[in-house]
Amino acid sequence: MRDFVYGRSLHAYALVTGPAQEPITLDEARRQARIVGEDSDTLLRSYIVTARQEAETTLRRALFTQTWRHDLEEFEEVMPLPMAAPLQSVTHVKYYDTDGVLQTLSASYYEVDTLATPGRIVRAPDVSWPALQADRRTGRVQITYVAGWATVASIPEKIKQGIRMYVTYLDSDRDGAEMFGNVSVGEKARESAYACWSDVVHWVPACE
Repeated sequence: MRDFVYGRSLHAYALVTGPAQEPITLDEARRQARIVGEDSDTLLRSYIVTARQEAETTLRRALFTQTWRHDLEEFEEVMPLPMAAPLQSVTHVKYYDTDGVLQTLSASYYEVDTLATPGRIVRAPDVSWPALQADRRTGRVQITYVAGWATVASIPEKIKQGIRMYVTYLDSDRDGAEMFGNVSVGEKARESAYACWSDVVHWVPACE
C-alpha cells in the first residue's frame, strides 16, 4: 500500500483489480515506435503497461476502470479517494466497530461526489459516523471503489499521446541512441510525454 497524511489520519491505498484494457493499442505502439511486424509485440506490450503506469503515477489518477481500496484511521467529514479522477462508483465502506467486528456502513451515512477531482465521500447531513474500535489504529475505515474512465475513448487524447511518446522513449535505445540536436530522440520523446501530461489537471495528495 502507498501511504500519505491527509486531515487527521494516516491514509493508505492500494490497487485491488487492474484495468482489463490499456489506453493505447499494440498497433498504435507499433506505429509510434516505427516497428514493422510482430516480432517485438511482447516487448511493446510491456512498454505500454509501463507507460500507462508512469502516466497514472504522474497524474495521480487511474486511467481505465480499476478497483482501489483506501484505508483510513478515522472517518473524516470529507474523504477524497486517491487515484479516483474520475470516480465511477463506491463499492462499499467498511469499518471496525467498538467490538472489533468488521461492518459494512449503510450508504445512507454518506454521499458520493463523482464530479470532484478526485472523487470523494462526504458525510450525509444530520448523521454521525459510527464509533470505531479503540485499540486498532490502522485500517479502521476501508473504502473500496471503482476509478478511471469507463471507456478508452473517454480518456483525454493528451494523456494517450503522452503514453505513445513514452513508449517511444522506452523503445529508443534498442538500436542505439538517435540524436535530435544535442538531445537523444528518446529523451525528447520522454520530455514530450511529460509535457502532454502536464496539460492535464491532476490532484496530488497532501503528504507530510
